[in-house]
Amino acid sequence: MRELRTFELNEPGALVNWRAAHDQRVLALDGMLWLTVEGMPGDIWLRPGAEHVLREGEMVWLSGEGGPARFVLSEPAARWSTWRVLRLARRAVARMTRTVAYGACPRVS
Repeated sequence: MRELRTFELNEPGALVNWRAAHDQRVLALDGMLWLTVEGMPGDIWLRPGAEHVLREGEMVWLSGEGGPARFVLSEPAARWSTWRVLRLARRAVARMTRTVAYGACPRVS
């Protein structure tokens, strides 16, 4: 399962930036997108239907070129959801508080 978010850049040349999360993908929907990724020697131009995969931790700058632009940012669903963390915590607490006794415990005097 992937999370999809659609963004629209209304002002031509308006710049947005972010640090990429795990396995994010940018998919151009409308207009031309100009993408700059920190550490890459050149810029990336995305026409509608074109996609670029970002690596975790990359700093990204994105802008629409020549008019409004729309794009989809997708990423895998969170690996550690709140519900999963709570379920694991409950199991850990249950293990720590569980007492197992096999017969009478010897007394040390």
